[in-house]
Amino acid sequence: MATMAPVPAAQLRNVYIKDRLFVHRKTGLPIVMSGPNVVVKGSPWIPSVSGNGICDDHRYGTCYTFNQHDVDHLKSRGWNAIRLGVIWAGAQPRDEPVLDPAFLQRLHAILNLTDRNDIHVILDNHGDQIASANCGNGAPMWFSQKAAPFLIGKPLESSFPFDILDITNVQKTPGYWHCGNNKEKWAQHAGDPDYNVKNECCRAMNGPNPGNLGYSSLAQATMTHMLKPGSGRDDFVRYWRLIAEAVRDHPSAIAAELMNEPPTIERQLMFDTWRACQEAINQVIPDMSVSIMDVEENGVVPAWVGVLPLPLIGINKATDAWIKNSTTLMYTWHYGSIPEVIIEVESVSLAWNLPTMGTELGCEHMAAAKKAFISHLYWHYSSYCDNRGFGKCILGSSDGGSSKCSPGNVLLV
Repeated sequence: MATMAPVPAAQLRNVYIKDRLFVHRKTGLPIVMSGPNVVVKGSPWIPSVSGNGICDDHRYGTCYTFNQHDVDHLKSRGWNAIRLGVIWAGAQPRDEPVLDPAFLQRLHAILNLTDRNDIHVILDNHGDQIASANCGNGAPMWFSQKAAPFLIGKPLESSFPFDILDITNVQKTPGYWHCGNNKEKWAQHAGDPDYNVKNECCRAMNGPNPGNLGYSSLAQATMTHMLKPGSGRDDFVRYWRLIAEAVRDHPSAIAAELMNEPPTIERQLMFDTWRACQEAINQVIPDMSVSIMDVEENGVVPAWVGVLPLPLIGINKATDAWIKNSTTLMYTWHYGSIPEVIIEVESVSLAWNLPTMGTELGCEHMAAAKKAFISHLYWHYSSYCDNRGFGKCILGSSDGGSSKCSPGNVLLV
């Protein structure tokens, strides 16, 4: 009987975790990572590495590339890392146990570039308000169809308790009443993977990333399907295992950020899902850093909340012990008030003995994080968004730039 050839071990990552620090493998010294986001929210999902200049939307308009000139520009600013969008809808547009070939080709091209240049890459499953079926982006249409087939192409609505507050009631979203309860308009393009940009009801709300959308009944059904034990969580873990397998030979791909700003109050299920993903990823790449994050990637949930024996909010003792004993976990967070957010993420770091990273920050947040020796990433590099299809301007376009924020001057090793 034929035997399977052994799978070669994954290459060691260029940066790994040791207690509360990130460490550069070549020197063994602690490192603070600093840089921008490179996120394309629609087809082709990842920029090309072609081109003869940097991505500078303020000068040239929409960007389509990220290349050696961009890498040189980052380094000239003291930056040594990027947060690269690997959006589930683009990576796995069909319910198959493989990633999309065109997506993989672009992913390998970017990582070949970062491998050559010692740029550290945080792979970001970026999403805004869950999924294209919910007028956002992130989870693929086929996943939402599994999670809530009876809600696809129907008017979005929020159920109790989310309908109580304006900030979680989808009907309070600016532009919602362009269609209101008009079922015929909401049904246009139902089930299309690009429903979020083809349907006029979605386009009416496709502006400054309104958080209300994340608390629609469709969004919450999709999140629950993803987080609870069963086929939905299995699909999500499969996606991350496939990503890990794709990047195993790219040592610059040092970390996986499992989900961008998850809008859910099912905190216990969420942390159990992070654990399932971490175990799958580290089976493929044992030293790859894996993120855990809190509700909406908020950095100001006090560390002591984690062990409260409360439904939804608390995490079980086994999960708490797993976090404290892990050698690959990092805690990712976004924005917040200064200095409060720095104080709170430092308390989480101490309580759980892991490093933290601000993966979407403004200039003032980057300065505060740098001062605290915390890795920090600016949102974002430049604009990968237009109205013709590339990036699709899903839930907000660029207000950043290729040279936004003062030079990082971080420890480059």
